[in-house]
Order: sequence, then structure tokens, then C-alpha cells
Amino acid sequence: MRQALLLLSLLLAVFTVQAQTKIVFEENTSDTYLMKYGNSNQASLNNIITILDNAQVTAQGGGRPGRKPEFAVRLEQHARITDTGDQLLLQINLKSTTVTGDVSNKGFDLADVLKPEELKYKVWLLDGNNKKVKAFDQRLSLYDHNQKMLEVTIPDTAANQSYKLKIEEKQVIYTSVTENRLKERIDLVKEYFAAEAKIQRALQEVAHIRPDDVDRIDLQDRNLKDMEVLHANLRSQLSEKLNLEKNDPQRLNYKLAQLHETLQDRRRAVNHTLATLDQQFFNRGLALMQRGNRAGAHVYFVKSVEANPRFAPAHVELARLDFMNGYIREASSRTRDVLTSMRVDRETEAIALDLMYEIYGVIINNGNTLTTRGDYHNALASFAEARELCSTIRGLRCNTTALAEGEGRAALGVYRGLVDNGKRLLDRNDLREAERVAGEALAFQQDYDFALSREQEATELMGQVKFQYYLQHIDLGKRYLSQQNYDAALREFEGALELETRYTFKPVQELGGLAQKAAKPILLAKLTEGYEQAMQNRLSNARATASAATAMQDRYGLKNDTEVLSKYNLLRERIFTQECVNTQAAYDKHYQNARDLISQRKYVAADQAFMAAIKAAEGMADCNVATFTAKDGRTEILAAATYQRILEDVNRHVSAKRYTDAVAMYEKARSYYVDNSVGKYGLNHASLFNFAKDNSKQDFTAHVVGYLASIQEEQVAVQLLTSLLDRGYAKRKTKKVEEQLGKQLAVKDAGNSTWQETKVLAAQHSQNRKDLKKLRKAYEKEVKRLGKLR
Repeated sequence: MRQALLLLSLLLAVFTVQAQTKIVFEENTSDTYLMKYGNSNQASLNNIITILDNAQVTAQGGGRPGRKPEFAVRLEQHARITDTGDQLLLQINLKSTTVTGDVSNKGFDLADVLKPEELKYKVWLLDGNNKKVKAFDQRLSLYDHNQKMLEVTIPDTAANQSYKLKIEEKQVIYTSVTENRLKERIDLVKEYFAAEAKIQRALQEVAHIRPDDVDRIDLQDRNLKDMEVLHANLRSQLSEKLNLEKNDPQRLNYKLAQLHETLQDRRRAVNHTLATLDQQFFNRGLALMQRGNRAGAHVYFVKSVEANPRFAPAHVELARLDFMNGYIREASSRTRDVLTSMRVDRETEAIALDLMYEIYGVIINNGNTLTTRGDYHNALASFAEARELCSTIRGLRCNTTALAEGEGRAALGVYRGLVDNGKRLLDRNDLREAERVAGEALAFQQDYDFALSREQEATELMGQVKFQYYLQHIDLGKRYLSQQNYDAALREFEGALELETRYTFKPVQELGGLAQKAAKPILLAKLTEGYEQAMQNRLSNARATASAATAMQDRYGLKNDTEVLSKYNLLRERIFTQECVNTQAAYDKHYQNARDLISQRKYVAADQAFMAAIKAAEGMADCNVATFTAKDGRTEILAAATYQRILEDVNRHVSAKRYTDAVAMYEKARSYYVDNSVGKYGLNHASLFNFAKDNSKQDFTAHVVGYLASIQEEQVAVQLLTSLLDRGYAKRKTKKVEEQLGKQLAVKDAGNSTWQETKVLAAQHSQNRKDLKKLRKAYEKEVKRLGKLR
């Protein structure tokens, strides 16, 4: 039903609009303009006629007389005036533009390019008496899709006028653009008749393109691309622009299709050759190999991998040629790349593995030959190369036993050469070089442990070298000792002792006594230095010195030395004495700090200072520092410190928004303050009202308002509430507590028989404040309710 009503409404609206709109004037007109040479002041038109004359154009029906070409332009228009009520809609549309006459060039119509560029005209609005009412100067581009010659709306100030539209001063305009269009079309017609020869030549040249000429396939591909470009150009320029589907006197479209088909056949063949170029070159190379032409085969195998760098069969054949020519390293590298980094078929893989096995054999034989010649280092390099092939090439059959034996023989040769060289250097007393060579021999032995694990020559050589260093340390230490340079002497004896522990040579018996003799003066000096440090209260340094002295006593057997022991005991006693002095000073400092804090009434901090003093004394119990003064001080301020700690708990509860706990704790503080006479410590206890009033947490203050109301302290609660509102607290948050206070005050006032003074009392309780309106209304409402009950 609703849809039917809506449809009916729409129809009525349409009919109403149609009733209000009527056509005042409507007319179809046409005009024809003869375009001929010399009858126009347009230079472009005369140039167009000259171009047509030079091209020997004819009329559309056939030949033309011996005169200059001419053509006609016909324009058809549709004009309408629509009365929309209080306005007139003026419309003129160009329905069509046609060109006839001498517009045919060798069978091709030129009419579409001879259409004028622009139409210039004036439109007059005429009344019923053909009197000109309004003029419109217009220009229209005939090549645009917009063909509206006029579309304007003007006010309709006169009733029932028979308006008309009239077009005057029409002028068709030609420009150089039309000249260029005409030249291009005539050139296309010339190209059309010249194209047949081009197509024939192209067909001949395509026949000479050889897809199987792999050596010159790039040249064949370039020639074919030239023919494809020629075909594309002819098709786009002629077939499409001349619309050969409708008019093709030379059957050029058919010939272009023939050329296209031939080009496609050649393109498929060339593309196949290009796609399989690696295989084509490879096959040529195999054929030359079979004829024994290695050089020629190498050329084609290289071309194959240039065409496809991942073509494995060609790489294998190149590796084989390198192997046959004695380039073992190059053959090995290329074959390994094939087997480890290329995708290969099973046949190619098998061929590559056989080749690699031959390469592996040659490398092993080369290593054995070098070992026989005594060229052990190069032999090892050859065996290492063979071992790397075994570890990286999967499927390669390696005789690991023979490989290990060959490596062992070569390694033993290198090892013994190093040891012999080290011995010669030791005989020349060149200890530094002998040590370096012995170390090199030991490192080499570790690298080839599988073959040299039982050899001892390098170890023995290193021991002999170190023994010479050992003797040098002792001799140099004795010299320093005779010069009373105890530090230098001890360093040398220490160097000898370190070598003695690391190596198994026979030790020198007097070394221990020599080291003790050098260490004692140093130890005594250290103990004296430690004592001075303790005297200067540099206890950390003194303790470190004492610890180092103890270590020296143990190392050099001086624990029972009377002189050393005496000085050590003096150092320990001085350290202890100084520690007690420091402990007493620390105690006194904390105690005095506590007394200062008491004078500032900071009893919690003072209590903590007393505790710090006691802790400092108990940390050095052996010093027997008296702590009774601090303990008595804590007892003296216990009540004040406890009270302040309760207030700290209150503030923590407020910060954590535990307002109920905060109020309860504050009440506890008040009770504690009274019960323990905390006022005697100079501390004042603020009332809950003042504490809440001055608190920065407005939500806490609001909570206290509610609390005061709950304990029947309505007047105080109202005062705190007004203070809170004056601080900018949101009124919407106080609704419940205002209503509660209003009800409670009403109940109290009702008990005092003040019923007639309700308005006055409500105003007094709310202090005539607008922001306590809810309190006043709750008061009045509760009074009325109680009055009814009475």
C-alpha cells in the first residue's frame, strides 16, 4: 500500500512539471556553403583547394571538368525554445555536418578531413513581431563531441510571447590544422599505392631469414624484427587510418595478412632456435668432438654456456677438454660447480662423476709424486684438494685409506723438516726463532694429529728451548739480586718458576731459596706501606696490602719468618684499631644527626638515624662501642615517631585512592595523639575537617564529606562541601551527598518543632548557594514527607 501511494505521488509530480513546461518554438534548418578557390578571405581554404588540385581529386561520382576543385559543406541545426514557467530555455544543436563535391583521391574519400575547424555565428531571439530581443555571439568547434550551438536560460518577463530563434552571420572557418590533416591523408593514399612494393620486398627478405643459422641467429632475429616493425607500421598507418575494410582497391589488407602469416611462421622458428640455442651449440660441439676437432668443439661449448650459463652438459664437456689439455685445476673447479650448484639430469651427473673420479686420481698421483720428490708442502696441498673433493662431491668414490696414507707421508716430511730447522737454530743459540719454529711444528702436529700423534720430537725441542730460557732467568735473577734490585730479581725467578711448573726438565735446586731471598725485602716493604695506609685511614688499600702480603708469605715460605711475622701483626693491629676509630666516628655522626632531626620535629627520620648508629656499632662488635645513648634516644621519641608513621600511612592510602582506609587511619592517629600525649613533642594534630580541606586530592575531600555526614556531623560536612565546590569540584559528583545531608538536617530540625520555618532553614543550611540546590530541595522534600506522617 505504501509503495502504491509513493508511485502515485511521483506520477502526480511528473504530470505537474509537464503541465508547467511547454515548447514555445521548434524548428529544423539547414545551410550549404560552397567552398571554392578565391571566393573567401581565408588563406587556409585557398591552400586546401590548391592541395586538392595538386592531388587531382575528383568528384565522388567520377571525373571532374577542367577546373579547380570545389566542395560543399552542409550544416543541419535543430532549434527549440521551452517555457519552464518563469524562464525560457534557448537551445540550438548541430545535428550533422557533411562535405560533398570534389573530395575523392584515387578512390579514397577525403570528406572526413575537409570538415571545417570552427563555426562562427550570431543567434537572435525574436519576439512575435520578429523584433530582435537579445543577441548571442557564438563559436563552436566542429571536431568536439559537444555539438551544442546554444544553451542558455533567460527570465520570461512577457506573457504569451511567440518567441523565435534565428541564426545569422554564419562563417565556417578553416585553419592550418585542416591543411595538415588533408596533407597527411593524401600522403597516406600515396603510401597505400607504394605499400605493395614494400610488401613484396618484405616477402622476399623474409624468405632469406634462416632460423637454423645458429652462428648468425642474432642477425637473423634482427632482420626478422625489422620486417615485423614494417608490417606493424603499414597496418597501423594504412589499414586503420584509411579504413581498408570498406575500401581496398589494391587488396592491401589481404597482402598484409599474407605477410603477417609468413612472419609468424619465421618468428616461431627463430624463437625456437633462440630458446634452444644452448642445445644447438652443444650439438655442434659434440659433432666436432667426434671428428677430433677439439679447438672447434671448445668454441661451440663456450657459445653454449654463454647462451645459458647454467647448461650443465656444455660445462662438463669444457671440463673434459681442460682435463685432456692438462688444466687439472680448471677442470676440477668447473666439474665441481656442475655437481654442487647446477640442476643436472642423471646422465649428465654420471658423466660428471666419472670425470671427477679421473681428476681425483690425477690429484692423488700428483701428491704422491711430489712427496717422492720431497716437495711436501705442495704434496699436502694436492692431498687437501683431493680431500675437499671427497667431502663436497656427493657420490664420488674416494679411497680414503690411500688418501690418509699419502697425507701422512707428506705431513711427516713437513714435520721433520720443521724440527730439524728448530734444532739448527737452537744449536746457534737463536732461542726466539727456535721457539717460533718449535711452536709451528707443534701446531702442525695438532693439525695432522691422525698421522703425527705419536711423534715427540717437537715437544722435546720446545722443552730444550724453554730450559735455556729457564737458565737465563736464573742467571739474570742472581745478577739483579747481587745488585739488591729485588723487584727485577723476583720477576726473573718467577719466570723460571713458571717454566719449571709447565715443563718436565730437571729443576735447579737453589731456585726456591733465591726466590725467597728476593721476595723477603719486597714483602717487608709492602707491610710497611700497609701500616702507613692504615695510619692514614686508607683501610681498603691497607686490607688489600695485607691480603697480598699473606699470599707472598705462602708462596715464598715466609710464614714463619720472625721479622715478617712481627711486621704483619703490627699491620693487622693497626687496621683493627683504625676500624674501631671509624666505627665510633660513624656512631657519633648518626647520633648527632638524630638529635638535629629531633630539634626539627622530624621524629621518624630521627628514629632511623638512631637505628643507623646502633647498626654501625653492631657491625664491629669487637670494638665495644657503647650504644645506650641511641637506644635511649629511640625510647624517648617512640610516641612521636609512631604518630608520624601513622600519618605517613594515611598519606599512602590517600595516594593509592584507598580513602576509607585513610579516614580510619586518620581517626586512629587522632586517638593515638590524645592517648599518648603526643602534643608534648611540639606536634599539633589537625582535625579531619582541616586535613581534608587542605588536601590536594579533591576526591578524598569529597569522601570525607560523606564520612562526616555518616557520623551525623552535618554542619561540618556542609562547610567542607562548600569549600570543595569553591575549589572547582564538579557539582554533578555531589548530588548523593547533598541529598543525604538535606534529609538528615530535615529530620533534626523536625525534632525541634520548626515546621513553619522550612524555607528559611533550607536557605540557611544551603547558605543560599546555587551549587547546593540539591541539598535545599532534598531538605524541603523531606520536611513535607515528615509533615504528612505527623
